[in-house]
Amino acid sequence: MALEVRKLSLWDTLRFQCRVSVPAFLWGLAAPNRILVGLLVRWNAGEATNRFLSGLRQKYRSSYLRLWFPFSATLLVMDPQGMDAVMASADNAADPDLKKRTLSQFVPDSLVISCDPEWPVRRAFNVSVLQFGERLHPHADAFTQVITAEVARFAKERGPELRWEDFEALAERISHQVLLGEGCVDPEMTAQLAQVVKRSNWYLLPRASAAFAAFYARLEGYLARHGAEAKGDAASTRCLMADSATLLASHPPTPVTSASTQIAFWFFVIKDALEINMAKTLALLASHPDVYDRVQREIDAMQAPAARAIDGLDYLEGCIAEGLRLWTPVPILLRRVRRSFPVVDGVTVNEGEKVLIHAGFYHRDVEYFGNDANRFAPRQGSADPSPRLYFFSAGRQSCAGQFVARFLLKATLASLLKAARFELVGPRTGTDPVPYLYDHFKIRLRIHPQP
Repeated sequence: MALEVRKLSLWDTLRFQCRVSVPAFLWGLAAPNRILVGLLVRWNAGEATNRFLSGLRQKYRSSYLRLWFPFSATLLVMDPQGMDAVMASADNAADPDLKKRTLSQFVPDSLVISCDPEWPVRRAFNVSVLQFGERLHPHADAFTQVITAEVARFAKERGPELRWEDFEALAERISHQVLLGEGCVDPEMTAQLAQVVKRSNWYLLPRASAAFAAFYARLEGYLARHGAEAKGDAASTRCLMADSATLLASHPPTPVTSASTQIAFWFFVIKDALEINMAKTLALLASHPDVYDRVQREIDAMQAPAARAIDGLDYLEGCIAEGLRLWTPVPILLRRVRRSFPVVDGVTVNEGEKVLIHAGFYHRDVEYFGNDANRFAPRQGSADPSPRLYFFSAGRQSCAGQFVARFLLKATLASLLKAARFELVGPRTGTDPVPYLYDHFKIRLRIHPQP
């Protein structure tokens, strides 16, 4: 494809809104919309979006297209060289108006919608507490103990099938204890946050003020409690809230830090990532018996559920990565250009423009992933994969909590798979191709005891 920018016609711009912008909005700007997800799956909207984007590239014979998304001048980048350049550049920020308006409904001033000069301070706070870049968080063994206990508790109380509500409940108990400390689960915070996030899906609606205020009051209460521990002689609880309080005690916060907002985003994203990707990964495994058997052998060979042993489950990690590729959690990555910069030779983005990377389309692109583009074909581990994967974004603004999220998901799946065998009742995933969208809200997995 030509390394030059082509401009979409008015007709194709309108088609772009129908095929890309509208489905993305209906799916949910902040979190999946339970009712509309089912409709989009039934309409096969994901495949329609991918076919449309592939057709645009062929029609204009370029991977760099100028268009409107949905109301502002935007450069669509569709090749990895350009994607890497955009995500590595300090001349753009992840705070375009659409994203900022949506997420500021419940996490104003959070890292994910920040730019300079606040961004470096907030990034440093997130990196320090979440231990970005470290495969094992210092509390990984404590997190493993929580997960092992919760899966054992769950095994005693579960029915004959796993449904979406079961994944929600398990993810709540694990994520809250990772954040607040062992034994601490706060359903009120879950309900308050869910109410605020639900309102955030609708771009123009005002914030759910009562739930927002109540959620932050409880969060700041926990932070103050852990802060008092950090100043005393008592050993701090091994959790992210305690680490945050300790960091703030040694480095007094400024208004720029907005610590409670950073922590609030962790509350949202850790639970969300756990419940959705537990369900989807188990659905894929149950639909691919050969892969399932190989994962099971790897888990059975693990002598004890210690953090380092779980970290060594390379094939399970490859399965998780493959599920994230096929069903990319955040398919659209949007950037605001702060200063004009060259993306590749012959392609420049201008100050004030947006850059759009459709990671969901790229992850299914046969031009880069060949015959496996639409198949569940896990690779051993996920370090430095080729082709590149962008489900945690990439570059300087890649997800600061990705290593914690990967470990928690891997540890929870390993504990579940150690305890039982799962049979997918529905919805079916298919094998070749795996559908472009999946309605995890309707998942049903029959539970069988391990032989």
